Amino acid sequence: MRRLLTLALSVLLTAAVAVAAPAAEADPEVTIVRDSYGVPHLFADTEEALFHGFGYASAQDRLWQGELLRRLGTGTLAELIGPDGVASDIQARLLFGPPERRAALIEAAPDDVVAVLEAYISGINAWIDEATATGQLPVEFAAAGFTPRPWTLDDSVATFMAVGSQFGWSGADELTTAGIYAGLIAALGPETAAAVFTDTHWLDDPSAPTTSPDPASTPASATAAPALPSPDAVAAAAVVDADRFAAQRGRERAGLHGEGNASNAAVLGPELTTDGAPLLLGGPQMGYTAPQINHEVGLHGAGFDITGMTIIGFPLVPIGVGDGYAWTLTSGGTDNTDIFAEVIDPDDPSHYLFNGASLPFDCRVEVILVAGADPVSETLCATVHGPVLAVVGETAYSLSSVTFGEELPSLGAWVRLGTTDDLAGFSSQLDDIAYNFNVLYADDDGNIAYWHIGHIPIRAEGVDPRFPTPGTGEAEWQGTIPFAAMPHSLNPEQGWLASWNNKPAPGWANSSADFWRWGPTHRVNTLRNILEMLPAGEATMGTLNRLNRIGSFTTDTPTGTADLVAVTTDLDAMLAAVDTSADPRLAGITGILESWAGLQVDRNDDGFYDNPA
Repeated sequence: MRRLLTLALSVLLTAAVAVAAPAAEADPEVTIVRDSYGVPHLFADTEEALFHGFGYASAQDRLWQGELLRRLGTGTLAELIGPDGVASDIQARLLFGPPERRAALIEAAPDDVVAVLEAYISGINAWIDEATATGQLPVEFAAAGFTPRPWTLDDSVATFMAVGSQFGWSGADELTTAGIYAGLIAALGPETAAAVFTDTHWLDDPSAPTTSPDPASTPASATAAPALPSPDAVAAAAVVDADRFAAQRGRERAGLHGEGNASNAAVLGPELTTDGAPLLLGGPQMGYTAPQINHEVGLHGAGFDITGMTIIGFPLVPIGVGDGYAWTLTSGGTDNTDIFAEVIDPDDPSHYLFNGASLPFDCRVEVILVAGADPVSETLCATVHGPVLAVVGETAYSLSSVTFGEELPSLGAWVRLGTTDDLAGFSSQLDDIAYNFNVLYADDDGNIAYWHIGHIPIRAEGVDPRFPTPGTGEAEWQGTIPFAAMPHSLNPEQGWLASWNNKPAPGWANSSADFWRWGPTHRVNTLRNILEMLPAGEATMGTLNRLNRIGSFTTDTPTGTADLVAVTTDLDAMLAAVDTSADPRLAGITGILESWAGLQVDRNDDGFYDNPA
């Protein structure tokens, strides 16, 4: 008898009680049954029927949320929310547009991916038609004064691109880093600034906690940087830290929050549990919205038997439980998106220099309609590397992501995670996902595993990944790191794995602006400290509940900087360094801190933390 795998997610699937919801009228071959939590479970014999039902049920539950997300992806949010949406519309049209680009992605996509998308979209539209005819549209449509138009392939692709970039892109912060370095130079002078910058913007800190105990075969980029750029070079780049904060306001209105996105996870091997089955805890952290950005669904039939979370707009279950296996994700954090410094042709400013040739910028004028205000016209341009973020003097700064052109193959591989039946089959799909994530896995054969996935660029020798890359052709990416060389761990000797957006593996390079995230002081130590102390054969679901509870209390920091939790890493050493004889008050203060469990808890609801620490 196969052992039962236990998965701890936001809500566990219970027996389906209930009541069968009406099947999608346009496809009687799918049955939708909602369990006692209201989670829709779809039963069908064909993929077309199954994914039609998937779209139908998702629209029943989250149609208004889908409206906001497709407007976010297509750059039409300002039509609905007014001027607050303009910056995000410009960003969306720049990064994910124009529609002709998305049409080319669809044309090049594998037939099975397009078929799944079309079936899903037909289900959304079946519910839109039914809800419009029967008065069941969400009240927000009436309040906003419009009826939803039919959903299209373009809507789903744009939505997937927007959500994928939010959680699966890292990097593209070279201009921010240049600004920091320029500020240090201005304040301290070049020599001292270089020393301070190197100390605060490290590429590899061996003391940082890692998810995989084993080093990856290939680092993400050089762990020892070349010479820092000249003060003049960083001064120019520092001028244009793009309008990302203005754009984020619109993304937040659509339900994609920039802060608090990350996620944690832990998996325990069979040697640690009471029943000899692995335990997996998945904690996707995607911001606080009403409703949540994710919701649950079950797919049963046509090769699928999974239950997990999904996001309205595209047909996949990124985190879930399959037939004998389960998996969860956290955002990866490896730099997979670079900014290139393009040299504008001095003889023709409508061109830039690349590989010895003068190439025209690919430009277009976008007109953004704005509720309650005049339309906004914006000229958007691109180079061979990607969309141009800004132009300063003789330099244009463009953004390049490894996901460009790989969006739909990534979606297809994610969909197929729900059809695998063993570890090898599951792993074989991960190589085709271009977006960067940590994947933690368990199965009822007793395996626990970790993969750091995504297509990570191999940068040219001599390139400092912390600063803009020369765009004239001599510093092009040299391909991507092979999947087999990425951080990975299978059944580690320690018996557990943990991730909270920390460093993936020893020797794995760091080149993003928030460099402290991959240093020794890290919130993942909250989980690691507990896991390291677990005795063999005693862990239960209660252990996972305790991990989750303590993690939630630990990240409730007064500063709001949830990533930088010093207590679990540094408090003991800090207390040991205190000379209590220096001040009579210090003994009492250190005593309070020594007796503190490290949790910010108000159990009696009096409005104050229980411990004054």
